Amino acid sequence: MDLSTLNPQQLKAVQATEGAVLVLAGAGSGKTRVLTYRIAYLIDEKKVSPYNILAITFTNKATKEMKERLESLVGENSGLWVSTFHSLCARILRVHADKLGYDKNFTIYSETDCDRVIKRVLSNKHIEKPGFETKVAYHIGNAKTYMFSPDEYRKECGDRDAMQICDVYEAYEEELQAANAMDYDDLLIKTYLLLSDFPEVLEHYAERFRYIHIDEYQDTSRLQFKIAAMLASKHGNIFAVGDEDQSIYGWRGADISNILDFQKDFPQATIVKLEQNYRSTPNILNAANAVIENNRGRFDKKLWTEHDNGVRVEIYNAQDDRGEADYVVGQVAHLIRERGFSPSDFAILVRMNALTKKFEEKLRYFRIPYKVYGGFKFYERKEVKSLLAYFRAIVNPRDNDAFLRIINTPKRGIGDAVLEELASLSAACGLSVSDVLFGDMESYGVSPKNAKKLRSFKELYDKLLSESRQMGLSEFARYVAEEAGFFIAFAGEKEEDVSRRENINQLLGEIEEFEKANSGASLEEYLQSVSLISDTDEIQTDDYLVLSTVHSVKGLEFDVVFVTGLEENVFPSQSYNKTTSEIEEERRVMYVAMTRARKRLYLTCARSRFMYGSTQNNPRSRFLKEAEEKIQPTRIPPSRSSYGYAPERRIEEPKRDLSAILRNVNGAAADLSKVKAGEIGFKLGEKVVHPRYGVGRIIQISGDNASVAFDGLGIKQFNMKIAPFKKG
Repeated sequence: MDLSTLNPQQLKAVQATEGAVLVLAGAGSGKTRVLTYRIAYLIDEKKVSPYNILAITFTNKATKEMKERLESLVGENSGLWVSTFHSLCARILRVHADKLGYDKNFTIYSETDCDRVIKRVLSNKHIEKPGFETKVAYHIGNAKTYMFSPDEYRKECGDRDAMQICDVYEAYEEELQAANAMDYDDLLIKTYLLLSDFPEVLEHYAERFRYIHIDEYQDTSRLQFKIAAMLASKHGNIFAVGDEDQSIYGWRGADISNILDFQKDFPQATIVKLEQNYRSTPNILNAANAVIENNRGRFDKKLWTEHDNGVRVEIYNAQDDRGEADYVVGQVAHLIRERGFSPSDFAILVRMNALTKKFEEKLRYFRIPYKVYGGFKFYERKEVKSLLAYFRAIVNPRDNDAFLRIINTPKRGIGDAVLEELASLSAACGLSVSDVLFGDMESYGVSPKNAKKLRSFKELYDKLLSESRQMGLSEFARYVAEEAGFFIAFAGEKEEDVSRRENINQLLGEIEEFEKANSGASLEEYLQSVSLISDTDEIQTDDYLVLSTVHSVKGLEFDVVFVTGLEENVFPSQSYNKTTSEIEEERRVMYVAMTRARKRLYLTCARSRFMYGSTQNNPRSRFLKEAEEKIQPTRIPPSRSSYGYAPERRIEEPKRDLSAILRNVNGAAADLSKVKAGEIGFKLGEKVVHPRYGVGRIIQISGDNASVAFDGLGIKQFNMKIAPFKKG
């Protein structure tokens, strides 16, 4: 194989095949290239069987990319395992779950599924406290991160409601066990227990996996580290690739000490640093380095690149969040119109979902196609979850949550009271919902009236179960959607019906694609793939702008990135702004955001921002100040720019280009003629004077209300019958 395309440090990492190796791979330094070449080198040069190689990635998207790259390097590799940690554990448990008291067709519950179980447990225990459901969910996750049982957590939990929380935790565990279900944490915990308690199972996998590779090592939890260490215990060949500067998942169990203490855990380890960046310009890297250098918990490394400087990093200080959105989307429109960029070249990044609204309004106004990530995911939509629940109930008849979801979905006249009776009776009898449903319901205490209603659903389920054994995956999925009544339920032309119908069709289309890519795949295999999908996996490459939280775009890159909301208590977040470790994680989030940019980076803030029902006035973010120290003017002539455009001026004061506001993406003047003027004494497009805001132009009229655009101030709304305007 040709290794000449690797730089010296990449080559060193690829050829370090024996023992423990830690590759400190800075953002954009080619870590995926190193991982794939290393595996290919083992197969081609070292003649290692693919059967003896394990590669663990962070997302399903990374798994797919790695498989494709390996196939291009060394062809199809039967026996090579490439998967996420959770997928790896699920795969092992599918073979050995019976040793832990589970059937091998267990269901994997999503966060939403788990919340439904908690809510049901609270209802059964007659616990009604505002916010208690969220508190319990947090504590269950916290307990499982440290592998505490309910009894153990009673001693560790410092909450004043600890006893009640742990009672709910205990009932939650019992319900999952009864439903033959595991949550995400269970996949790791049960695998660890399996390897710990059954030496023959550990021996099998530790012998098999002679070479173990772990991507995004900085984001592994302590439990994931323990599983990896156990699997590597036989041969000791563990190859970890990561960047402590990009460790941003501490809030969900990632332990940065795994990468910082690698040499303590593996004293003979080889350390290789990848500092050459192939993604960003020097101007972007200088600003990002200036921020991350303020963290103490990190290795000594600094990104550099051979790229030309490119344009300088822009900083914009807006008067308010509406002005920030005006500027950001105005710049996007300008770059599309004047510089030839496409919507898919852009990412607008926010620290929290609550900040997307103003940007969405402006993107719609400019007619720029976009999608939002980090909020309500496709697979969490009600109709999608409901159809998937039918599949779950077919695969795992003990899945109580699935049955309680689908019995009256779409609605078939079976009310909540019937479902509550069925759930409580099954729990009282120590049976699953399906046991009661498909047994003699009256003998279990179901009223004759309710039993009659439930039998109609039972007939439907029996029909679906029978056909599931005869049909292929995608054919059966469409059959379920039709027979269960989804298309009839969403047959209307209201926006909500159309949207839900489109979501069902999108799901069916994706199942067809899954079947094509995985010939002969079962319904169980499809459900497992869906249950382990992450935010990043849902981001596609169509031609639309990405509006996203920073966490959802980790691992991705864009030509132009806007990092917005750079104020104290927003970014860094008020929730993570109390201790040194929390501030350092927030700074790493900022670093990740900045290093997504290839060609252009914009950093924006607002003097005032409307959030959570009130206007906030926060000072500029410390991260903005740190970056600003290293932002230097671009000194290369336009002709030498590797991207073919001249340097642009830095925005020192908040000014808004009125002509940009009044134009759409294609450069044509906004079509204002379609809006009727109303009887308010002013005309569309007319110049007006306000005693406070100065000269503006009316750009939209609706009844008595009008939108007026002011140079330097943006767009403001007025009731023109009472506003103190004079004609200009």
